[in-house]
Amino acid sequence: MPSYSGVWNLQPVYQAVAQGQWPGTLTNNPVGLFAGGFGPSTSNVIDYVFIGTTGNATDFGDLTVARYDLSSFSSSARGVFAGGFAGSGVSNVIDFVSFSSAGNATDFGDLTQARYAVSGCSNYVRGLSGGGYTTALVNTIDYITIASTGNATDFGDLTQAIYYTASCSSSTRGLWGGGVIASSGINVIDYVTIASTGNATDFGDLTIARDSFAACSSATRGVFGGGQNTTPAATNVIDYVTIASAGNATDFGDLTLARSSLASCASDVRGLFGGGYTSVGVNVIDYITIASTGNATDFGDLTVSRYGFSACSNAASAVQPTPTSSEMAWFAQGAKTESPFQQSIVQYVNIATTGNAIIFGDMLPDQTPGNAGCASSTRGLVAQFNNTIQYLTLSTFGSALDFGDLTETRSQPGACSSETRGVWAGGLVGGSTFSNVIDYVTIASAGNATDFGDLTVARRYTVGCSSTTRGVFGGGTDVSSNTNVIDYITIASAGNATDFGDLASATTTLSSCSNATRGLFGGGVVSGSAINVIQYITIASAGDTTDFGDLLGNRQDLTAAASSTRGLFVGGGTTGSAANRSNVIQYVTIASTGNAIDFGDLTAGYSQQAGFSNCHGGL
Repeated sequence: MPSYSGVWNLQPVYQAVAQGQWPGTLTNNPVGLFAGGFGPSTSNVIDYVFIGTTGNATDFGDLTVARYDLSSFSSSARGVFAGGFAGSGVSNVIDFVSFSSAGNATDFGDLTQARYAVSGCSNYVRGLSGGGYTTALVNTIDYITIASTGNATDFGDLTQAIYYTASCSSSTRGLWGGGVIASSGINVIDYVTIASTGNATDFGDLTIARDSFAACSSATRGVFGGGQNTTPAATNVIDYVTIASAGNATDFGDLTLARSSLASCASDVRGLFGGGYTSVGVNVIDYITIASTGNATDFGDLTVSRYGFSACSNAASAVQPTPTSSEMAWFAQGAKTESPFQQSIVQYVNIATTGNAIIFGDMLPDQTPGNAGCASSTRGLVAQFNNTIQYLTLSTFGSALDFGDLTETRSQPGACSSETRGVWAGGLVGGSTFSNVIDYVTIASAGNATDFGDLTVARRYTVGCSSTTRGVFGGGTDVSSNTNVIDYITIASAGNATDFGDLASATTTLSSCSNATRGLFGGGVVSGSAINVIQYITIASAGDTTDFGDLLGNRQDLTAAASSTRGLFVGGGTTGSAANRSNVIQYVTIASTGNAIDFGDLTAGYSQQAGFSNCHGGL
C-alpha cells in the first residue's frame, strides 16, 4: 500500500478513498481486524488488512482497554471485542469499532460475567461469546445485538464448562470447537442456532483434540487452524466442517507455521490466520481459500508479533445483512482498479434505496472479466470467459455453483432473460472469430445450453435487455468495426434474430437494462472515445433509439441492472486503463427522461462486471 503522506492532487486522493486506502477511510472493502493480545506486553493495538489482497497489516486504532485472551465478532458495519484479561484482572468490557473508518474503539457495554479465554461468533444481527474462565471454567454463552449498545444477555450454555475454544459461524449456526477442560484439550464441537436462545448441542469432533487455536468460516464451511494438542506442543493442522450438517471435521491442510494462540478472520473466499505463539510471539499472517483444501500461503505480517488476541471482519458471509428486498441488483466479477485486477467477488444493492454495494459472495475460480449475466427472480446466471455457466441463489449469501456450459466457448457475449429462460448472444471465439450464436438455458434447472438461433450480425460486446416476451441485443463490435445494430428475439420460441433498429451511433462496450416497456443503453465507446449518452427504445415496437439523458461522466466497460422503475449504471472507466475504473453507481427513473443521479459506490473501482437483478423487465 502506498504511503499517502504530504500534499497530493485530488485525483489520486479520490482513487485511494475509493479503494479504501486513504488514511482513516476504509469504505466497505473486505477488511480484517486483529486486536489486543500479548507481546511483548498486554496490547491495545488493532491492526487491519484488506483480505482480498496480500501484504502487511496497518495500524487501525486502539481498544478501550489493553487485554489478551478476548473474544471478537462482527457485522458488516461493526467489529466487536469482548472480555479478556487486562492488567487489573479479568475483564467484562465490550468495545467496538466501525469498519468504515480507522480509529479507536468505543465502549459498548459489559458481558454477563467477566472472563477470559472466551471465543465469539456472529451473524449480521447478533454476536455471541461462549465459555471462558473467571475464577473457574464457565459454560456461559451470552449475546448482544451488534447494531445497538448495552450489556450482554444470557443465551444459554455450552455442553460443558470450557475455555480456549475456537468459534466460527454461518448466518444461522454458531460453532465452538476444542478447548480445555480440567487440564486436557478436547476435540468436541458444539453448536447453537444464533437467532434463538438455548443450550448448545453436540455437532461432532475435530480431527485432533486441541486448544488455543482459531477458526473462520464462509457461508458453508467452518475452518479450524493451529493450536496446541499436547501442552506446550503447537500444531499446524487445519481441518474443516460443513456448518449446515453435523459431523466430524475433515483434514484441510497445514498452516505455514505450527503455532497456538493465533487469531482468524475471513471473507467468503479467504480465511486468514494471524500471529500466535511458538516459543515466542510471531507476526506471520497465512491465508487459505476456504472452498478448496490445501496448505496455507503467506499473506504478510502483523504490525507487531503477538499472541492471545482476536480477529473479525466485515466480509464473511455470516455477517452480511440478509438480501430480503424484492428489488435487488447484483454485480459479479470484473476488473478492479488495483492488483489483483481480476476479481471473483459479487456485490449487491437494494435498487429501491440508495447506498453503497455490499459483499454478497463469490463466483467460482474463473475470474476473467467480460462475462455476461441474466436472472430470474430467484437465480442469477453468469456465463464465464470460457463456456462455463455459474449460478447464484439470490436469497442466500455465498459462492456460485456450476450450472452447465454454453454451446461454444466464447467471451464477451450479451445476455437477457425471462422468468424461465436465460439467453446469451454473440461473443468472441478463440480470440479472433466473431460469433452470431444465440443459445439458451432453462434457469430453474441446471444443464448445458441449447442452440436458439443466430444474431443478424456476428459481433462481440453486444448487450442485452428484455421485456417478458422479447429479448433485445444492441451495439458491439463486428468483424470490421463497431456497430449500431439492434436486433430482437421472442424469448419463449427459438429462431434467428430480427432487425429492430439502430443505436444513435456505432457503439461498443456499452451497457443495457430495462423494465417491461423500455430498454436503456448507456455509455460505451464511439469513434475511440468513451461517451456519457443514455438512449432508449420501446421494446414492444421497433425503431431507432431516442435520447434519454447523460451519465455522470463518460464511461465504457460499465454494467447495468434495473427494476420496474429504476435503471442502474455501474462502474466502468473513462478509458480501458485500470487506474480509470470507477466505483460509482448511478441511476435513472426509466419511465421519464433525464440525467443520471448518484446512487452510491461499489467496494472499489470496477469495469466489465456481469450485472443482473431479480426485478428486471423480463420478469
